[in-house]
Amino acid sequence: VIMKKIFLDLDGTVAKFNVRNALERFDNEIGFFAKLGAYKGIESVNELAKSGIVYIISASPNIQADNDKMIWINKYLPNVPLENITMCRVGENKAKIIESKYSMSISQECYLLDDYTKNLQEWVANGGTGIKRLTSVADNSTGKWQGLILKDLTELAAMV
Repeated sequence: VIMKKIFLDLDGTVAKFNVRNALERFDNEIGFFAKLGAYKGIESVNELAKSGIVYIISASPNIQADNDKMIWINKYLPNVPLENITMCRVGENKAKIIESKYSMSISQECYLLDDYTKNLQEWVANGGTGIKRLTSVADNSTGKWQGLILKDLTELAAMV
């Protein structure tokens, strides 16, 4: 039996992230990521994490942002085990990072919930299943994305 794995992006996916004001702030504002709010339904994701199938893969510009994101995760997603959390650098292929870290091959049973279409396309190209997170500030140009779409975090468990 292949165990399902759900990989979560943070910013714009489960953490409220307004791209317009963020780009100039997150590089040097200490605590920026730690202070982000969470989207409605985050509790259901934290509950799902008790099963051990929830992972986090978040792109980050630097070590300070990594630390801030860990503060956010500890606050909103404390049920995700430390070994299931991965920070990568902005622009890196999330599928390749995960395959390398966990010595595994991405399969259809590996879901990536992300708001950024490029990440989802790379994930699918590596054999995984992508789920596009739609929010009011997300990249909503779904024309490029033909796969699964999630608007409400409480529906994640039912979708996978």
